[in-house]
Amino acid sequence: MARLVLSGIDVAIDTVAQEASTTIGGYAVVVATALPQLGVTVTSSYLAAMVGDIAASHLCSVPGGPPIIDQHVLPGQQPGQTHAQACLLDHVAELRGVLDAFHASAATVTVTIADSTLQDADRAWRAQDEPPAP
Repeated sequence: MARLVLSGIDVAIDTVAQEASTTIGGYAVVVATALPQLGVTVTSSYLAAMVGDIAASHLCSVPGGPPIIDQHVLPGQQPGQTHAQACLLDHVAELRGVLDAFHASAATVTVTIADSTLQDADRAWRAQDEPPAP
């Protein structure tokens, strides 16, 4: 099971850059982002048969509140996106929504994702079928 740390996802609150670490990998797509200075984590899991819709579950943890679980279905076959890219873009959207709610619209939250990061997500997804290096 390959797991890859993704670079190129930048988070800012009122233009102040926030330390963030995002990983992707596993037989089902699992994407997790931690913002240690804020005490916020978002872990997203995606299950699909590679054709059709994708089941998405998000576990969000913020200081001062209980963990929140959100679930929804992503329509399958997103035009111009691979399975891993669709999952990563959904995770980033969830992360932004959590940070918006956490700051109660008192701050401007931006989350950007580099094109190369979408390619890295694909690489991690393909690597899961490769045998580990000796």
